[in-house]
Amino acid sequence: MKKLLSLLTLSLLLGVFALNAQNPRIVVLECFTSATCGPCAQYNPALDNLVNNNADKLIAIKYHVNWPVAGGDPMNLHNPSEVSSRVSYYGVNSVPHSVADGNVWSGNSSNVSQSLVNQWAAVESPLEMRMTHYLNNTQDTITVIVMGRATNAVASNNMKLRIAVLEETMEYASAPGTNEERIFHNVMKKMLPNATGSSVPSMQAGEYFAFKYSWALANVMNINELTAVAWLQDQDSKAIFQGCKSSEDFQPFYEKQAKINAFDHTKRHICSGNVNPDILITNYGSEAINSLTINVKVDGNDYSQINWEGNIPTFGEVRVNLGDLDVDISENNEILAEIVAINGAPDDYAPSELSFAYNEATIVTNTSFKLQLRTDDDPQSITWDVVNTTTGEVVISGGPYEEANKLYTTNFTIETGGCYLLTVYDAGGNGLGNGNGAYALKAGSSTIISGKDFYDKDMDEFSLAIEDVEENMIKTTNIYPNPTNGILTIDTEKQGYVDIYNLAGQMVLTQKIEGTTVLNIAGYEKGSYLLVVKDNEGNESRQIIVLQ
Repeated sequence: MKKLLSLLTLSLLLGVFALNAQNPRIVVLECFTSATCGPCAQYNPALDNLVNNNADKLIAIKYHVNWPVAGGDPMNLHNPSEVSSRVSYYGVNSVPHSVADGNVWSGNSSNVSQSLVNQWAAVESPLEMRMTHYLNNTQDTITVIVMGRATNAVASNNMKLRIAVLEETMEYASAPGTNEERIFHNVMKKMLPNATGSSVPSMQAGEYFAFKYSWALANVMNINELTAVAWLQDQDSKAIFQGCKSSEDFQPFYEKQAKINAFDHTKRHICSGNVNPDILITNYGSEAINSLTINVKVDGNDYSQINWEGNIPTFGEVRVNLGDLDVDISENNEILAEIVAINGAPDDYAPSELSFAYNEATIVTNTSFKLQLRTDDDPQSITWDVVNTTTGEVVISGGPYEEANKLYTTNFTIETGGCYLLTVYDAGGNGLGNGNGAYALKAGSSTIISGKDFYDKDMDEFSLAIEDVEENMIKTTNIYPNPTNGILTIDTEKQGYVDIYNLAGQMVLTQKIEGTTVLNIAGYEKGSYLLVVKDNEGNESRQIIVLQ
């Protein structure tokens, strides 16, 4: 039985690195086969022996296709879509077929020879790659970590890191297909995060990348046979720059190295003027992290500094809250977080920073709404609500749900103008991506908010602009045009004042009025405002919309 990798037994020594050096190439051999293919059974034993005899310079991935007999290969049925993606990528139309290093060689698997392997491996690589994997305590989820560092420039405008979880040996009691094969090697079980891979920018000598992905195991015959491989590939030319296989003798490149992987609890559109985001940080260094200094910027300006303390072991993760951020609402806004110190010292590689962009909330005038939500595989974890951000009132809520992968529709109306927050929650912590789930909020026939991939909750705001006047109030004031591009005319029989408030409740204008008064509000930010006309008899309020 193979020994499962534990974080407690990792060797965390700092790697030696020299710029402008070359690295031995690990050849990537992608093989297409099937348990229903007669020639595959004939040629696979020799191919498997060749792979085993070149373990130091060759990795092999076996994709089980759905032909020549459709539905006859259970290994294809375990993951047909990702196999199909690789078939289409290379234009494979027969089996057994193999592709070496993406574009170096392609042909019948029976023609792969030791001399060819030697030839492919003799071409040095401009980068080195390292990876490892481990199972969680309940041994139902595998986590894979991949790192790469360039010793020479790696030029590509469309580079992808691809990761595959393999089952090295699958042995059936009887042949599962029609070709009498019972034992299969290096079977692709899952690609992480998917067959598309992760984007990596072009690299200069000394530049570095690191990725971490997890997969909840499915259709695995023997967890002790699991391993992982990775390769860096030019998506357009198909050239593979380097490959690697998971190892227990994994050594991180740096002692102090952390990466901000993502923002969470953000809003893509804001009308409340407030956001309270988290950032997700992974420790990719060999040294445990006990403190972090994080700078926060809003629209390029320093906003705050977070001093975090705790413990993040190697490959561990932490969620850090950036606090309540009061932000301006305009077009093309950005919040940026940057790690400027780890354990009181700079990152050994470079400061990690990440930003997210947001815009002003969508202005809606239709009071009829529809929330459409397709559940994922865990419907009882999904709930949602709509909240008035000014009053905190929950206008409507829904869920949890009973049926998986079912479309639920809720129709509702909102009669009061203002700023509203839609939040979709997942108690399971994996959003609606666990299956074919997704949600969309529509105002009338227009979709104003939608989403699918998130952690425990997904949030966004919208602005409802309608007149909000007491029923017993007689309108004696004419305000036009509304919406306006900046010039607003008020015709009234009253003598008094007009006050204008933004959606945050701040007064942005007060002015005396009598008869016909023209207001120039062209300098106001686009959005909805509350206009209040006041005199000795009372107040009249209107919602107005500024278009520019």
